[in-house]
Amino acid sequence: MQKGNQLTRKIIGRFLRAISVAFWVMVLSFVMIRVAPGDPASARLGPGAEKAAIEVLRKQLHLGGNPITQFFSYVNELIHGNLGVSLQDGVKVVDIINRTLPITIYLILLSTLCALIVSIPIGTYIGWSGKGSLVYGFRGLTAIFLATPNFFIAMVGILFFSVRHNWAPVFGYDNSFPQNLHYLWLPVAVNTIILSSVISRVLFSSVSETKDEEFVETGIIRGVGRRRFFWFYILKPSLAPTVVLLSYMMGTMLGATVILETVFSLPGIGRELVGAVLTSDYPVVQGILLYFGVITVLLSFIGDLIAYLLDRRVKI
Repeated sequence: MQKGNQLTRKIIGRFLRAISVAFWVMVLSFVMIRVAPGDPASARLGPGAEKAAIEVLRKQLHLGGNPITQFFSYVNELIHGNLGVSLQDGVKVVDIINRTLPITIYLILLSTLCALIVSIPIGTYIGWSGKGSLVYGFRGLTAIFLATPNFFIAMVGILFFSVRHNWAPVFGYDNSFPQNLHYLWLPVAVNTIILSSVISRVLFSSVSETKDEEFVETGIIRGVGRRRFFWFYILKPSLAPTVVLLSYMMGTMLGATVILETVFSLPGIGRELVGAVLTSDYPVVQGILLYFGVITVLLSFIGDLIAYLLDRRVKI
């Protein structure tokens, strides 16, 4: 009972910290977009716009007055679910995010799933065996993949699978499932190569450390069954740091996928963010950054919780 109450307090405390971090992400995105060079109202009306029209638009966009007043106005709109309207085409920011975010989420989730399928058996086997030739070959191969830019791997993939063999489209996208997999499998494969290199190396190091723990020797002496020994004594505690890292990487991939989305012409949210920055479309930039921050904090919270459930030695 006491352990359950302690876990509940830890989860509530971690959740409150996550809310606090999400709030400061909102503040940071609000400040960054306003200290950036350029005037959003002038950018929307064009270089030949009159000053009076620019001032009217600035008031409509809540750009008038002091920054504190602007911030409270922004928070009030945010509470009511209003992230503003794009300065370029007049579309609601929420609609833009709802249109582009699922594509990026598909790319991240499929890449993560494939990377786990590849990384867990490889990292676990090499970490447990500890054979010198396997370890050196594994480290060398993953180091090559990590040192190679993902856009270069993507270009090689396009040259081989799209240009030469016509197995994957060079551009375009279909929102319907499973037709969208035809456009996503190649960028997912490129992302999986990089992601699995990181995950397998972390899991390899974790398994190498775990197998030297005293409780592993105890399990061997007690004659624990092979499946139970593999899961409870080796893989389960070794997965904890991998899960924490994976939750962080999934958050960072929200922005990092812009390179793959650009190379493969995918209309994802990362590509939308870059376009909004280049056109000074600050409501879109601010809304996307807010979503990125909240999702990253949420993934970090879930990763910490899963890691704690896998290995109670992890501090939540």
